[in-house]
Amino acid sequence: MTIINQTNFEHGKHHLRAICFDLDGLLLDTEHTYRDGWLDAFEKMGIDKNAYDLASWSGLSWLQTRKLLAADLGDAMVSKIRQARETYILSQMTADKIPIKSGAHAVLQAAKEKGLKLAVVSSTVSSRAIPLLENADLLTYFDVHVFGDEVMAHKPLPDPYLAALAKLGVEESQALAVEDSFTGALSATKAGLTVFLVPDKSFKAQFSDAALAQLTLFGVGNDLHELADKL
Repeated sequence: MTIINQTNFEHGKHHLRAICFDLDGLLLDTEHTYRDGWLDAFEKMGIDKNAYDLASWSGLSWLQTRKLLAADLGDAMVSKIRQARETYILSQMTADKIPIKSGAHAVLQAAKEKGLKLAVVSSTVSSRAIPLLENADLLTYFDVHVFGDEVMAHKPLPDPYLAALAKLGVEESQALAVEDSFTGALSATKAGLTVFLVPDKSFKAQFSDAALAQLTLFGVGNDLHELADKL
């Protein structure tokens, strides 16, 4: 595990110019809603709720979950499941049942006050991500968006972060990624970014030493306030 401290970002080749944030499980507490969306859709379609390990799907893109389901159920059924799930998620959002994560506004505001460019880099499709961000009053913080329907290769591959760097106009050594999942953190590391990891506590995810050893870490925090204090 490589740790880069704050002074290395502020002086020398790691001068910080941009921060890239994941969305689900990091800025918004969506993971329970997403899981319950699958369960609600499965129930409506008469599918065994225990047929899939939903906790392992955290951080996967819509294409990745579609492939997993289509192998068992076929494309037509998957489309019905996705529609039912999106309806459930929308109902939760409009009822203000998707909480904002602790420190989200604080860290975004602190970053903007430092003159940093901000990107949101998410596997979620834009038709869901943009309303979620708007509903939480977070969208206007971001200069750049990279969503799951804008790149065809998703996390843990580096493509989403490479796309964000290109849009931001910065080098990988000048950007910090903030992630809650190993899948996302590995994607950022593969793209050459340093990562601040805030593990999502929704499902008590554990990061093994072997997993952490694969990442280039700026640090690990309990919430986004810890990163805000470092900016």
